[in-house]
Amino acid sequence: MNSRSCLVAPLLLGACTATALADWSNIGGNQGRNGLVPGLGPQSATLRWSGGPSSIIAWNPSTEGDRLFVVRQTSFVPNGVPNDSRVHALSVTTGAQLWPPFACPFASGDWTTNVYGVSHGRVYVGRGGNGSSSFAPVHCLDAATGGLLWVSVHEVGTGAYDGVVFADNGDPIFATHLEVRRIRAADGTTAWVTPRNCSVSGDCGPAIAGGSIYIDEVAPGGQILTRVDLETGAKLYSSPVMPGFLSQNTPMCGENGMVFYARTQGNETVDFFFAWQDTGSAFVFKWKEPALAGAGVEHGVTADGGVLMLSTNQRIQKRDQVTGALIAESDVPVTTQFTQSHFAIDDAGLIFYGNGGFPGTIYSFDPDLTMRWSVPVNNLNQGGPVLASDGTLLVAGVGTDLRAYWTEPACAPADFNCDGAVDGDDLGTQLGAWGPCMDCPEDLNDDGVVDGDDLGALLGDWTG
Repeated sequence: MNSRSCLVAPLLLGACTATALADWSNIGGNQGRNGLVPGLGPQSATLRWSGGPSSIIAWNPSTEGDRLFVVRQTSFVPNGVPNDSRVHALSVTTGAQLWPPFACPFASGDWTTNVYGVSHGRVYVGRGGNGSSSFAPVHCLDAATGGLLWVSVHEVGTGAYDGVVFADNGDPIFATHLEVRRIRAADGTTAWVTPRNCSVSGDCGPAIAGGSIYIDEVAPGGQILTRVDLETGAKLYSSPVMPGFLSQNTPMCGENGMVFYARTQGNETVDFFFAWQDTGSAFVFKWKEPALAGAGVEHGVTADGGVLMLSTNQRIQKRDQVTGALIAESDVPVTTQFTQSHFAIDDAGLIFYGNGGFPGTIYSFDPDLTMRWSVPVNNLNQGGPVLASDGTLLVAGVGTDLRAYWTEPACAPADFNCDGAVDGDDLGTQLGAWGPCMDCPEDLNDDGVVDGDDLGALLGDWTG
C-alpha cells in the first residue's frame, strides 16, 4: 500500500503538504521582520547535526538554500583582528564548512563583524555598529564561493541589533538612529539616504511592506512610526505619538497594511504593544495592549491573521491583528528577560521562540500556544531560532554550540519528489509508471494500476 502519509499533529491536518520554505534573509526572517515563513518546521527537538566554529557571543544566522551564514566571534576588537569575528558559511543539512571563513578587513574604530543578511546570492557583511558609533564599509560576498564582489562606496553605522531588510530586487536597506540608506546590490553605490532620529543609538532597524519602509522616530512626547518611500527615500507621513521617553525595538509588518510596534522602556504606565493600520495616506490606530519591556525584540505574526506579543505576565500572547482580541496565551511563562528575543513561525502555525536569555531557552508551541518542547541554550542572545529553506530550525549559542533541528517532511501523496509542489515533474513521474503497478506511490488510489483515476487525483492536487 501507499505509505506516503501526512505526519503532522491533528491540529495541522489541513496543512499536510511539505511546502518549500522561504530563505531566512535577515534578523527578522523577511522584509516585514515578522518571522513568518511558508512550509513546516520541525515537529520535535530531534537534532540533525550539532557543533561548529566556536564563538564567545551568539549572533543571528541567515540562510539561503542549503547555506547558513553566521559570525563566530573569538575575541573583542581590537584584539585578534581581522580574525576576531569571521564569517562562516555552513551547510544547513550537514553543518559542513562550505568555503573558507571570511575575515572582514579592520580599520581603527571598527566593530565586530556583522552578517547583515543574504539575498539573491549575495551576503552582506561589515564592521559597522556598536550603537552607531562605528561606521564601516559593507562587503558583499558571493554566497556560493565567499568571493568578494564589491565594497560599498559609503560606510554604514548599522549594527547586528539593527539589522537590514531587502527590496524585491535584492537592494539592502540599512538604518541607524540618524539615517536610512538604500545601497544598490549591483555595485555597492548608494541609491538614496534619508535622515531620521531614533530615540536610542541601537535597535533602530527598518521593515518593509507594500513597497514602503517603516521606521520608528522620536517625537515630542514619545515615538512615532514613519512611512518612507522605498524607491526614493522620501518620508511620506507619520503616526500619532506613542507616549514614552524611549524605545529600543523595530517596527514589524503584518497583513493588509497592519504595522506593529512595541513601545517599551521599563515603565508600565507607557509600555504598550501598538497596532496601526496604514491606509495608504495615514496611520490609523487600531489597538494597544500592555507589553513587557525588552530591547531588540523581534515579534511575529501567524498565517491565520494573528500577531504574537510578549505580555506583562511573561507569557506569549496571540492576538487578532486587526482587533487585538486575545486568541491564545502560552501555557508557560517564557522568561523574565526579553532582550533580543525572536520568533519563527511556520505556515502550519507552529511557533518557535528564543528568549535571548543568559542562559536562554528555545521553545516550540502549537498554534494555540500549548508548549510542545523546549531546549536550553547557554547565552542565547540573538542566536535564533531561524527556519531554513527545507524546514531546518537553526540555533547558534556560544562555544561550539551550533544546532540544527529537523523532521523529515511529509509530502502530499501526488508530490512524488517531495519538493513542496504538485507540478509537471510529478506528472512526468506518474506517466512514466503508467499501467499495472503494485504498491507504488504513483498509484494514488491503490488499485494496482496507474490510470486515469490516478491522473485525475494528481490534477486535483495540482499547484503548478
